[in-house]
Amino acid sequence: MKDQQYMPARHPHDQTADTLQRIIDAPWPVIAIRWVDAEARGGPGWEDLEEMVDFALRPPAEVLTVGLLIFENDDYVAITDTRSPDLTGGVQKIPKGWILSMDRLIEDSRANPLSIDQARVG
Repeated sequence: MKDQQYMPARHPHDQTADTLQRIIDAPWPVIAIRWVDAEARGGPGWEDLEEMVDFALRPPAEVLTVGLLIFENDDYVAITDTRSPDLTGGVQKIPKGWILSMDRLIEDSRANPLSIDQARVG
């Protein structure tokens, strides 16, 4: 098997300020992502062999993240949980290879926000 070198897609920041502004101005859809998270256990010291083998045999955790899609390319998606006109919450990047499913819940989070009555589960 031929070794393949990881080559990430060109970062939009490497392009132009215009590209950044287009992303800032674009509608950020609300998405739900089911993905498998990477896990690690142990530290720089010795670990119990049986506990480490038991950990190694357990499958990684499947998680669900819901948020605003900031950016997507062939390698990863970048999402946040909060956005104001000039600020955002923390950004999480999830590699595409870890994603099991991704569903768009609301295409444009700025359009037609739900009223409190519409948002209630009934």
